[in-house]
Amino acid sequence: MSMTDAAKGASKAGVAKAKVFGGGCLCGAVRFEATGPAGKPHTCSCRMCQRHTGSLTASWVEFPSDRVTWTGPGGAPSVYRSSDYSSRAFCPGCGSSFGAIDDAPVVALLLGVFDKPGAIELMPKSHSFKGGRPKWWHVEAKAE
Repeated sequence: MSMTDAAKGASKAGVAKAKVFGGGCLCGAVRFEATGPAGKPHTCSCRMCQRHTGSLTASWVEFPSDRVTWTGPGGAPSVYRSSDYSSRAFCPGCGSSFGAIDDAPVVALLLGVFDKPGAIELMPKSHSFKGGRPKWWHVEAKAE
């Protein structure tokens, strides 16, 4: 093996390939690939998340905008401007919620739209706005 071949092998071994997470909506028109690592995996019970998802608690994970590619035949999701800094994303066909596309270069995706929502890298590590949930609603955040 030449020195060049050895150097190439060493450089390939030293660079870990980033994980790609895929997902999409209920009808399959809007799909995405998000290149990891996934950031800030958390749950949220604020009123805006509740109304956006129709659930008492939303589960989110964030990716830099330049690491999310919309790959389905429907292209990028439709958006609704929900605040001064963010828009909520949804499929114009089936209405599935994708999450938030923030003005800061961040796309926050709801865990339910991932093909493998149980991936350990997506497991929530914190819960925002606990006071926004009914007292009888408890979110477990332990891996089984």
